[in-house]
Amino acid sequence: MRFVVKVSRRGQVVIPAEIRRRFNIRDRVVIRVDGEVIKVIPFTSLEELFGVDGDVMKVVAREIVEERVGEVKHGI
Repeated sequence: MRFVVKVSRRGQVVIPAEIRRRFNIRDRVVIRVDGEVIKVIPFTSLEELFGVDGDVMKVVAREIVEERVGEVKHGI
């Protein structure tokens, strides 16, 4: 599948509806640069990733990140 899309003067592009539907793209995407390749990746929130336990898992994820940051600061 290949699409050619126009880039506006403000740097905006329109993702074709077929692609938005196929990848369930709503209001955010992640743009990643790998060498000379630009990748547009659907954004998935933590709530969506963790499902029903989204709120609990967000807390757990934050705790893990805080713990890891502490380890990095202290050279552990």
